[in-house]
Amino acid sequence: MKLKLFALFFVTMSMCFAQEDLKEREKQAAFDPAYTSFSRKKPAYVTLKDGTKIEADIKGVTYKKGQITGLKLIQEGKKIEISAADIANLYMAPSGLDKLSKQSNYFSDATKWGKTDASKHLNKGYTMYTNQKVSLKNKKDEAEYLMQVVNPKFSRVIQVFSDPFAKETSGIGVGSLKLAGGIAKSYYIKKGDEKVLWLSKKDFDDYFASLFMDNNKFKAKYADHKFKWSLLGVYVLDYTEFSMEDLKNSK
Repeated sequence: MKLKLFALFFVTMSMCFAQEDLKEREKQAAFDPAYTSFSRKKPAYVTLKDGTKIEADIKGVTYKKGQITGLKLIQEGKKIEISAADIANLYMAPSGLDKLSKQSNYFSDATKWGKTDASKHLNKGYTMYTNQKVSLKNKKDEAEYLMQVVNPKFSRVIQVFSDPFAKETSGIGVGSLKLAGGIAKSYYIKKGDEKVLWLSKKDFDDYFASLFMDNNKFKAKYADHKFKWSLLGVYVLDYTEFSMEDLKNSK
């Protein structure tokens, strides 16, 4: 009897530790909140495709289906309009109200890749956008947009972009996909040099293998795992770490 009780206690404690480890992993893999507004009090940092760097105040932003198509800037008193097709990347501060409303859903991620050119902007609360050629919802003709990267600190292998019009699950979400009101049901994802994919919760099963199961370490870890949409951030972080380890060991 004592042996059975000890075994039950051991299993229970193991499950508790596993759940705590997963919670910590979810915090590390948390996506940035999706921001839909910008600060007029802080400058934006723009890098054009030709390498030109611009620091300027934002006058306005143009959108299509929630994705940025152009910027209106003021630099040294002069108005500048730039198309998203001419921009490589953008760092823009969200408005104070927008940032405050979503702060409770934000977890600091684990920076494992050392300092990057983006660090100084990201560490100051700026949001990262990169130029992407995308077919919106995999249905529209491809066009270039500036899309918010929601996993900027672990995006070397797989980039995850906000879908501003994503529907959300009901209730209070937990984990890496938490947004105000629930869990986002769709994101845009780019793996390596592949085309950007609009990935929805209902299609996750169809794309899981092509996104993650080509890495042997990931495959071994999740061989018997029933994957969950709410753990997308954890999968991306794990896949990134395994891929970086493989790259390091191959050198």
